[in-house]
Amino acid sequence: MKVAVVGLGIAGLSIAARLALAGHDVTGFEQFEPMHENGSSHGDTRIMRATPGEGEVYVRLARRAVDAWRTWEGLAGRPLIEWTGGLMAGPRGSPFVAACQRLSREPAALLRGDAIHPLTRGYLAMPYEWDVFRQEDAGVIAADATRAFLLRQAAKWGARLAHGKRIAAPIESTSFRIDGETFAFDAAIVAAGGWAGKLLPEFAGRLAVKRRVVGWFETETPRLLPVICIDNEEGVFGMPAPRGYYKLGLHAVGGETDPDHVHEPDERDAALLSEQAALLLPKHRAEPVRLQRCLYTVTPDENFLIAPSAAHERVLLFSACSGHGFKYAPVFGELAEEWLNGAPSAELEALGPHRRGNVNRLGAAKA
Repeated sequence: MKVAVVGLGIAGLSIAARLALAGHDVTGFEQFEPMHENGSSHGDTRIMRATPGEGEVYVRLARRAVDAWRTWEGLAGRPLIEWTGGLMAGPRGSPFVAACQRLSREPAALLRGDAIHPLTRGYLAMPYEWDVFRQEDAGVIAADATRAFLLRQAAKWGARLAHGKRIAAPIESTSFRIDGETFAFDAAIVAAGGWAGKLLPEFAGRLAVKRRVVGWFETETPRLLPVICIDNEEGVFGMPAPRGYYKLGLHAVGGETDPDHVHEPDERDAALLSEQAALLLPKHRAEPVRLQRCLYTVTPDENFLIAPSAAHERVLLFSACSGHGFKYAPVFGELAEEWLNGAPSAELEALGPHRRGNVNRLGAAKA
């Protein structure tokens, strides 16, 4: 089958690679150059959680992904995940923390926040009354290394990847125009992140594009620390990063934006992140050494949305950002193949246009 994949972030690359491996004639289109930093997939690290607290659907997806990550690591010839463990935390009674504990394969007792300072030898601190669940199956993904691997692997498996090609909006069929030329396909999968609502306007009301900023913090005596996901008003998440830095982001802070006009990080962003660093990272300097922006594309309930277009049944919206999609990357291609073959798994059906209560409303902290 002749398939177009629109958008070559982590989702589009996974889909293009998997479908090409399955024998389909795949062409991927990306408006920017390879390894660009304009969307949602760039950066040195992303958080991996094999037991995400967002609901059973995501746990099943994550556990499907773990084996596939091992396959990718074998093909890449290098580790792509460093398993550091993680601390899922929030105010006492946090539904997110409770869900992490309930969904874990090996549930353990909750810790109290004041145990974290001695547990991490003074590198992390949390309010004493918080609930904290310690997860061993959490770690850090080498995000840019994964993108670079998929660019190579998709091409090796036969996918054609066309960069610097902006598709004319809206997409109303499996034929569309680029630079005045028409291209026709049997199916099209739109994994364009923040630009998906422009390409498929019928979904624009269900996809909000939000600007987020992350910052890197340094310490004189670096130590490998666990990842953190915090269910508070800011939705703080953090992870170890190269050069001994620790990276913090705020899942719940930042307004909607036009993906074509996103302003760069500023002093306000630095101040908001510094406030959290001063509270959580006692041995790190509170001022970030660098900042970077990214985009979240979220539905009202912050669940993924994988749905065919009403305009054409062979056009699929594939929106799996929400700030925590990278960990499921190897499964994205599998889900696209299920749709193409008309054999959806329970996970694909649960993330479709008619949710029927199959997924939970997501908690505050995501990564």
